[in-house]
Amino acid sequence: MKKITKFTATLLSVCMFSTVLAGAAWADPWKKNKQMPPGLQKQLIKYTYSANFKDVKNHWAKSEIEELQLKGIMKGYQDQTFKPQQAVSKNEALAIIMRVVDHKETNTDKADLIKKIFPGWMGMAPQQAYDAGILADWELYKWNGNKPATRIEVAMWLCRASGEENVSLKDMLSFAKDTNQLSKDELIYAAAMYNKGIMKGTPDGYLNPLKPISRGEFAVMISRFIDTVDLDDITDGEEENQDYIETLAPVHNAKIDLETKEFTINFEENMALAEDKDLSDLPDAINIYKYDGGRWVTANLEYAVVFTEDEDKLTVKLDNSEELANNTKYCITFNNDILVEADAKDKEKAAFAGIKKGEWCFTTKSAELAIDEVEATDDTTVVIEFNQDIQRGDHFSSNGTDIHVMAGDTELDIDAASIRNNTLTITLDGDDSLEDDEEYTVWLEEDVVAGFEIDEDDAIEFTYED
Repeated sequence: MKKITKFTATLLSVCMFSTVLAGAAWADPWKKNKQMPPGLQKQLIKYTYSANFKDVKNHWAKSEIEELQLKGIMKGYQDQTFKPQQAVSKNEALAIIMRVVDHKETNTDKADLIKKIFPGWMGMAPQQAYDAGILADWELYKWNGNKPATRIEVAMWLCRASGEENVSLKDMLSFAKDTNQLSKDELIYAAAMYNKGIMKGTPDGYLNPLKPISRGEFAVMISRFIDTVDLDDITDGEEENQDYIETLAPVHNAKIDLETKEFTINFEENMALAEDKDLSDLPDAINIYKYDGGRWVTANLEYAVVFTEDEDKLTVKLDNSEELANNTKYCITFNNDILVEADAKDKEKAAFAGIKKGEWCFTTKSAELAIDEVEATDDTTVVIEFNQDIQRGDHFSSNGTDIHVMAGDTELDIDAASIRNNTLTITLDGDDSLEDDEEYTVWLEEDVVAGFEIDEDDAIEFTYED
């Protein structure tokens, strides 16, 4: 929820069936500035020759294959073949996509991990893809780069690269017969690319999302992606807006404390609201996102915007009741049609360019591991919930050794223990079941949970209620 002093913005809910927030990460600046991707611009200049592949003369993707070869985006083999029916590996697909997107930033704390996962021939492409939000955390930990990329994986990466946000599922659902193969997020990725004509199905209504994508199919999807940029993002004239930012606090890519409440833009000049804007427009102009599940999603934080015309500062203040999540990446965006330079003679040429997704990011520091709640969910199950995900320590045992549940001075027998996400679940022996309305305590010896312990003197109390 967003608010400004004495103004409240109304949140509207929309039906997911008609419009869904896409699982897109932020689009690179070329998407917003209505230009061809810089990587593609460079390829057009660099490559001016073409090869006549022996095996594509009668192939349905001949024109797209030759176009991408001409631009240096896809290449053939030494025997003058392209092998259009051969599957594209995940490593190959990601490298080619990054030749088009050409995102150069590599600000990531996972650089060492990425270098171990991906082969050297890919260069900086994996780090750039991760920094751009095209590659998600969950993909890193299960990455098998030599495995063929599927059609839905390519659609997912292209959707994230495109910055597509509002996606209708209606057209795709009315066409495709095999959408039951897709998860909720995959439906969004597929619909985004289907609506733009980048991902198409067979004449009899099948997307074949889990099918490995061939080099010919991949060339066509990449070509359509480039054409979509050309058609949708070229405008008349040049961008008039300017970047008036002097400093950002916190700075871009900073590590911030969980208690941080204020985020400030310091401008080079005094700023004023655009002619047709007033203070009530500011809440909708500013958004806070968090990076979750491989995409930017609304953070759902309540905040106020502090701004006075003819001054050089704007501050976003979180409500005191709001808390940032532990070890989470956030970004703040600002629309480009709200503020102008206060003293400029031509206001139309002195508009603030705004802040796009990914241009003002910061990550919260890890909080000290602590227990949020202890609850007996039934008479033989005790659940300990932590403030963040936990891992098994060196002294963890699935039979509950070094975990102690006490009824007064009597220790109860434990049958099993398990860790999942941020919870430690303890299963008691049936002969030592909990009694209604009785008080109990629990404590953990060192390193049952990695980096954590509860001394017997600090045992946590809980009550079982049947």
